[in-house]
Amino acid sequence: MKHAIRLLLLTFVLTAGLQAQTLNGRFVTSAYGWERQLNNGESTTHMRAYENVQLNFGNKDISFHTYMQGSTDLGDEVEGDPRFRLFNAYLRVRNIADMADVKIGRHSLFAGVSYGTIDGATVRVRPSDGVEVLAYAGGLTRPGQDLEYYFFDHVENNWQLGGQVLLYLIENTKIGLSYMNRHRETTPFMSWRPSEQMELEPVLIDYGTRANQYGSINIAHSNGNLWLYGRFDYDFNFEKASRAEIAASYQLMHNLGVSVNFAHREPVLAYNSYFRLLEFEANQEAVLGIDYEIHPRLTLLGRFSTVMYDDENAFRVALGAANKYASIMYTKDVSFDGDLDGFNLHFTYPLFKGMLVPHVGAVYSSYALADDLDKTSTWVGVAGATVRPVKTVSIDIQGQYMTNKIYQKDMRAFARVNYWFSNPFGLGR
Repeated sequence: MKHAIRLLLLTFVLTAGLQAQTLNGRFVTSAYGWERQLNNGESTTHMRAYENVQLNFGNKDISFHTYMQGSTDLGDEVEGDPRFRLFNAYLRVRNIADMADVKIGRHSLFAGVSYGTIDGATVRVRPSDGVEVLAYAGGLTRPGQDLEYYFFDHVENNWQLGGQVLLYLIENTKIGLSYMNRHRETTPFMSWRPSEQMELEPVLIDYGTRANQYGSINIAHSNGNLWLYGRFDYDFNFEKASRAEIAASYQLMHNLGVSVNFAHREPVLAYNSYFRLLEFEANQEAVLGIDYEIHPRLTLLGRFSTVMYDDENAFRVALGAANKYASIMYTKDVSFDGDLDGFNLHFTYPLFKGMLVPHVGAVYSSYALADDLDKTSTWVGVAGATVRPVKTVSIDIQGQYMTNKIYQKDMRAFARVNYWFSNPFGLGR
C-alpha cells in the first residue's frame, strides 16, 4: 500500500502539477478518558488520544484525497499501541471526455447494495442524460485499515467487485440497480478436537473465505407532499431474498405529517461463515410515525414500531416534543427479553453569535432483562460546550456521568480541537 500511495502522488504531480491547485483539509485532535474496573478489584485509567488528518489537494478535474488517524493511550499501556489507520488515499480524475469519473487507490464504497473499503478502482460513466453507470473492483482492506497489507499476496481470496446503474428517466423518480460480489479471507486458528481414538489433539481450523453476493433494486419517488421508497435485495449464494422494504411519508396538512415503513430482514451472514451453523430467523419490522407542529417553535413527535419474529413480538412507543434548542422524549420497549421505560432531555443554546454553544442532557431508564427479575434504574448526565474563537477553529468539551447498581459511578471526559484550512497552492500560480 505504501508503494501504491507513492505512485498515486507521482501520477498526480505529473498530470496536475502545472495547474493552479487548492489544498484544503482538517486536523482533529481529541482525547477520551475513563476509568475501568477489573475483575480482580483493581482499576486502570485510560486516556485515548487521537489525531485525525483529512487532506484534499488538486483542482476540479484532478485531485488527491486522504483521511487517516493515529491513536495511542496516554494512561495505562494498551496492547497494539500506537495505532495507525488509513481510511482512504485515492486519486480522482473527473469529467474525462465530459462523461466519466475515475477513482484509484483506497476508497469507500456507497453504491446501492455495495459497502466497504477497497484498494482498487471505481469508474462512473454518464453515457446519456438521466443514466449513470458505476463499476468497481479491488482488494479488501484489513479490518484495521493499516498500511501493512500485501495486496498481491492476499487479493486472490480477499476481493470485491460490483456495480450500479442509476436511472432518472421518469420525472421525480430514481431507479437503482446494483450488484456486489465479496470474498474475505478468514484467519485460521488452532483449537482442540477429538481424534479417531477420541483423544484431544490440536487442529488448525480454516473455514476458507467468507462470501457475500447480493443484487438489489430500489425505487424512490417524490412529488409534492408525497415520498415513496421501495427496495428488494436478493442473496445469490443462498438463492433467497435477503431484504425487502417499503416506506412512505405524506404531509397531510401544513403542520401534520405521517410516515410508515415495513421491512423484512434476513440476518446478514456470509457463505462459509461459522454462524450459518447456528439457528437463526428473519424478522419483520413495521413503523408508524406522526409529526404535529402545534407552534412554529414546537413540534410533537410520536412513533410506534413492532418487530415480529416467528414466535415472539417486540414493541416500542416513543412520544416527545422538540424545537430548535431542546427536546424531551419518552420511550417504552416491551420484548421477550424484558422491558424498558426511558426518559431523555436535551438542551442547547448558542451564545455570543454562536461563538459559545453550551449543552446539557439527562437520561433516566428503568429496565428488567426478564419478566421474573426486578427492575433496575440508570441515571446519566451530560454537560459540555463548543467554542469557536475564530472561523477556522472549534473546541468541543463534554463530561458524562452515569450511575446504576453495576457501576456505582462512571465518569468520562471528551475533548476535541478542530482546525480547518483552505489555501490556493499552485505551481502554476
